[in-house]
Amino acid sequence: MSRVLRELPRLPFRRRTWASVLYALLLPLALGLIVVLQYVMQAAQDSGHEELGPMILVAALVLVAVAGPGFQRARARFWLGEPIGRRRGQGRLAGGAVFFVVNLLLDTLLFAAAAGWLIVSARNLSYPVWGWRPYPDPAWGGPYPIGVVALHFAGGVIAFFCGPWVITRLVGLQLRLARAFIGPSAERPPTAG
Repeated sequence: MSRVLRELPRLPFRRRTWASVLYALLLPLALGLIVVLQYVMQAAQDSGHEELGPMILVAALVLVAVAGPGFQRARARFWLGEPIGRRRGQGRLAGGAVFFVVNLLLDTLLFAAAAGWLIVSARNLSYPVWGWRPYPDPAWGGPYPIGVVALHFAGGVIAFFCGPWVITRLVGLQLRLARAFIGPSAERPPTAG
């Protein structure tokens, strides 16, 4: 516990934290698929082809089970510098499908944590500028403006320093699950010098 408390003040200022936030925010495959599927299935329904809906859904799931592991490997290597190897042999497609379902939940949670951290921290730390309302305001912190500002600022400080801890732990969990379902750790290429 003391290690976590020593780590919290430094986390928002680390490069790895911001790489994890970008990794969480920039196009998780499963969330992108949901948005695209919504439009494709609506178009099928609007054109009078409702019976194509289940086939479109199955085709999308197969596509993600086949392409998803490669996408996740590229995403982890590009944003985090984490190599994930390829699974060979039996169970490759099944592992990709299971990973898609698990990753859908984790990506959604990770996206919400990263977006929430940025919004809550920015809003609460700048409360007098963003969100100021005329009084009497029923906002938390009491009937006086100083209490409202102090309470929002305190919440912003807590969110600013604790949010990265949650995000980096979720990214670590996602990388462990990726290695379990779609492939082991790949060998890092040798560095020159």
